[in-house]
Amino acid sequence: MASSAPVTYYARGVGGMHRTWLPLPEKKEDLMLSSTFWTTPRFTSVVLILGTLLFGSGAGLYLPIKDEKGSFIFGPPPREWLRLVFDHPGLRQGSTILLISGVVVTILGLAMFTSLLGDAGDRNFLQLGLIAFAFGAVLWVISLAFRLSIDLWAAQEMARTAAMPDYYVPLTRWTGVLFVIYTVLAFSALAAYGGAVLSTGVLPH
Repeated sequence: MASSAPVTYYARGVGGMHRTWLPLPEKKEDLMLSSTFWTTPRFTSVVLILGTLLFGSGAGLYLPIKDEKGSFIFGPPPREWLRLVFDHPGLRQGSTILLISGVVVTILGLAMFTSLLGDAGDRNFLQLGLIAFAFGAVLWVISLAFRLSIDLWAAQEMARTAAMPDYYVPLTRWTGVLFVIYTVLAFSALAAYGGAVLSTGVLPH
């Protein structure tokens, strides 16, 4: 980073007065920015990447969870689902916690990204995208909390009594709707952020 303009002062020496130029010291903020690796854009990028890694890691933990036919955990009937939940409680809880963490970190990253792009132009698309993703994320976290609590409890009850709780299926349909709404809002938010990038002119034409 370039230094500030030099300052001129006069000094008396042999042969009379002469001028001397000394550069002014850089501002404290400039020194901090030039000496640190963690600039705001770079930190924002790291947060968004971390959110993606957490989310992907959580989804990846579901891969070892398969039924007797070798099918993945998603898609089986409720009774088979609960049996898999009971057989793999650690993987289920770990994956769900990672998914929740990924959503929360991604919201933080998008908030920082919104602030960065907002300084470059129109904020309408940015605010719309952030609100849509945040609202959808709340619904997704509720659905994930259902997995951490009700799913495990229902699996334990079915293992103990050999009967599935009567109200479990209606609740799973409700959480399924929450996931669908989250998916629509999340993709809509990404489209809004794409529109914001185009409208702010941060990309070369």
